[in-house]
Amino acid sequence: MSQENSHQPKLSILLWILSVVYIYVLLLSPPGQILPGEPIWAIQPQTLQELWNESLNFFFLVPILNLIGIKSLLSPSVHPWIEAQFNFAEAWIFMFLPLLLADKRSQGLPKLLIWGLAMFLTNTFLIPYMATRAIKPKAELEEEPRKGLLARIFGIIGIIIGGIAIMWGIIARPEFGDLSTKYEYFIDNLQHNRVTIAFCVDLVLFTIFQTVLMGEIEPPHSGKRWLRFIPFLGLAVWLLI
Repeated sequence: MSQENSHQPKLSILLWILSVVYIYVLLLSPPGQILPGEPIWAIQPQTLQELWNESLNFFFLVPILNLIGIKSLLSPSVHPWIEAQFNFAEAWIFMFLPLLLADKRSQGLPKLLIWGLAMFLTNTFLIPYMATRAIKPKAELEEEPRKGLLARIFGIIGIIIGGIAIMWGIIARPEFGDLSTKYEYFIDNLQHNRVTIAFCVDLVLFTIFQTVLMGEIEPPHSGKRWLRFIPFLGLAVWLLI
């Protein structure tokens, strides 16, 4: 067994430990033990309402329809930075599907199912995926992966929603105050709201997993390997070119 292969079980174990820590700390730990806010087993009605409102504003579809005069379903009033964070994270994990499908090392794993579940609970399912693939042999990389129409569609949608999310957090819903007021609200929310903390952790882990997956999909001689180091935008561009 090569030295590289000998490290694979250790990496898998570390990722499984990370998965357990992620689930316990963010979803199960009692209020105030490690993080503020309530765990999933003691979630409060206002938190459920917050999650429901964010889900209704998924990819900004309802708010945009309301802006153009279609108001059969009204957009709930959610702080724009919370909406922006939620939709930016969703756009990022959305773009992971073509990335997972191009990952030859994970052949045999239910990628579509894992991605579908990750769209709802993000790294609760993405970390176990990374842990499982870590014990599989690395695929030989000779040619750059061929990306079809699906990858380009996902890249276009991802970069559009990501761009809207950034602009939404800056200029949308002026009733919540100016940019500095919105920033102060977000920082305060980050100190007290477990959902907001979880999404921030997700963005960090997405950055790491994007780097790993793209690095193993693109061969060493590829001129596109450097894109893996650019969070979110690097994945979007990689899907498009």
